[in-house]
Amino acid sequence: MHKGKAKGSQLIIYPDGTLYHIDLKRSDNIPPNIFLVGAAERVNAIAKYFDSAQFKHQNKARPEFYIICGTYKGIPMAAMSCGIGVAAIEIALIELRALWEFDHEKNQWSDISAPVNIIRVGTAGAVLKEIPLGALAISRYSLGLDNLGNFYSSEHPIPDPVLKYIFLRLLQTKIGRVCPLSYVSPANSKIVEVLSKVAGKLGEVEPFVASGITVASPGFFGPEGRRIGGIKTAFSQSDFLEALTSLKVGDLKVINIEMETSILFRLANEMLGYRAGAICTVLDNLASDQMIDADYAAERIDRCILVALEAMVELANNP
Repeated sequence: MHKGKAKGSQLIIYPDGTLYHIDLKRSDNIPPNIFLVGAAERVNAIAKYFDSAQFKHQNKARPEFYIICGTYKGIPMAAMSCGIGVAAIEIALIELRALWEFDHEKNQWSDISAPVNIIRVGTAGAVLKEIPLGALAISRYSLGLDNLGNFYSSEHPIPDPVLKYIFLRLLQTKIGRVCPLSYVSPANSKIVEVLSKVAGKLGEVEPFVASGITVASPGFFGPEGRRIGGIKTAFSQSDFLEALTSLKVGDLKVINIEMETSILFRLANEMLGYRAGAICTVLDNLASDQMIDADYAAERIDRCILVALEAMVELANNP
């Protein structure tokens, strides 16, 4: 626990400028090119590729918040873990924004001068049988089955008929009736383009790379229709898969499910003017009921990291 008293209960920040959850302050100089991950060990997996590491910190009280800052091919970058779920992403993103845009001494917000690039490097489950284990899934949109995004309403929503169609179609399914406060947000189109291009340059081709709609679930078991023995759930996994595979817009399909992208895209892309995207390694396939081998998973997660690193270089060099 920090010494001194936080200024208030809204943005909880200590006299030296340290943010309550992430345990970082502006003088830590966190670069605006950042990879967000769930597991702390993935921070090390990314940082091993850095040219050098200038800053490393883990919150002792909340060890899920762990960060390493360094450079990759001369570009300042950071990898930060924040735990699982949309609530963790919301906390991390809001407090990162405060690092970049809030002067705690003047008690004043200002826009960040540099472009912010955020890539979530995660793991996910596939919902289509044709997507193999180990595939890299690039999110073009995120459909949030959580309701967190509804607490943030953009004054200038991105006009996109695809968003409206996906949402209205979802409401016609059993999942939509259980989750009527779902929402859809886009990835940054530049990040989608760069991730796809870099993956191709590194030899990743279909079916081992896929792009489409990512579903963000508010939980791992019941909300994804998993059978958990003795506990009645609102829908079965077959109901779940049937609903998701019905959400098609031309060649755009639901490709994977994870637990973070929805609020990341809503806040970063729709409200803050940042550039945010996501690339995930497929560890299991719900449609075929298969789970990846641990050694192969490590190999493919490493491949995912390399794609993200190279994409970040291009994004930083092309603001």
